[in-house]
Amino acid sequence: MARLAQRSPGVLAFGLLALPACFREAARGGGYCAPPEVVSFSLDSDELPPTGAPREASLAALLGVSAASSPHALLSSDVRVHVIERFEVASLAIEATSAELECEAERARQAAAYLSGGQASSVQALTIASIAAATLTGIAGVLLSTNGRSAVEQDTAAISGGVVTASLGLGSLFVHPRVKFEHPRNLLADVWVGPSTSTTYPPLVWAYITRPEFSNSGRVPIRERIVARWRQFRQLDDPVAAAALFGSGGSYDADALRSRAAMLDEVKAEVDLAHQDLAAFAATLLRSKG
Repeated sequence: MARLAQRSPGVLAFGLLALPACFREAARGGGYCAPPEVVSFSLDSDELPPTGAPREASLAALLGVSAASSPHALLSSDVRVHVIERFEVASLAIEATSAELECEAERARQAAAYLSGGQASSVQALTIASIAAATLTGIAGVLLSTNGRSAVEQDTAAISGGVVTASLGLGSLFVHPRVKFEHPRNLLADVWVGPSTSTTYPPLVWAYITRPEFSNSGRVPIRERIVARWRQFRQLDDPVAAAALFGSGGSYDADALRSRAAMLDEVKAEVDLAHQDLAAFAATLLRSKG
């Protein structure tokens, strides 16, 4: 220990300090949450009712069953089958989107857990190494003293050992492992950008979260409320982190992965709430046609 520290204390300290800061990359292939075949779940919608119309009327227009929802409409067997079919397609679109969002969120959480575990192991290893270095420095000092070595040699061993111990201790503060996390089909991208037509969401689901009449206020679309809440995440202030979140992937640390999972969970919750509108509309139809 004394000889090694005496010969190259600067190199040794620099190497030990830089070691935990190294970029640790573990590629994570994306895409397994994506559907094996992308189905549009497209429905021929009716013209939307004027502003201020009941929410059920807007949903009926979105499903393309406005005529059947009229209070005075007489539903034949064929019409009833058509309405039920539209409800089933809408429900399938919601559930399929929700399942993909949940899968992507869980994938991000697993990667975050992987990084957190690696970080804890690295910090523990550096802490143990720092204790061992301090112990060996003390032993080397005693041996040099009892063997009658000069004060210069003893001071050199003590200083070198102290530098190594401090370097290992400080190194634990720089342990920030990262992982290459890919998501070529990014469910956050369209929500963030807000295109008129989505490439990742079924048309029915996309219309539900982008048209203001389906929000609780009836003025601000659900998508815009989601984006407003996202802007509170600190990661979005970093252009590199934002590019990874809304692109096809990139370098993530554990915090960014947890943020991604939370964002996906938020979209999933809003998509799932579409079932409430379907249930309310179904109840309205049953009451009026009962």
